[in-house]
Amino acid sequence: MTMDTQKCMAQTDWHPADVKAALEKKGVSLRQLAKEHGYSHFQRVLSTHWWAAEQIVAKALGKPANEIWPSRYLAPRSKAQARTVKITVTSTGRIRKQQERRA
Repeated sequence: MTMDTQKCMAQTDWHPADVKAALEKKGVSLRQLAKEHGYSHFQRVLSTHWWAAEQIVAKALGKPANEIWPSRYLAPRSKAQARTVKITVTSTGRIRKQQERRA
């Protein structure tokens, strides 16, 4: 009897060194990607969830972000949206939490 071990193994996130190495093989660094997209740095993406940076890094690698960091994408989208605070930006540039609309 043959067992397909690939299906049994849980997917794990890429090691930060592997992400850096893959970028290096593509001829780009985290710092370069950050600067190109208006950020001062991207180091934090290697250890914590940062959706925008993950998408940029994933695109540079030609992979979906959930393939590089599967543990960060396990929660259903609706659950993540429920945790997201809705905001508005006033004409003076202040950020305010949107008020819940009551029926």
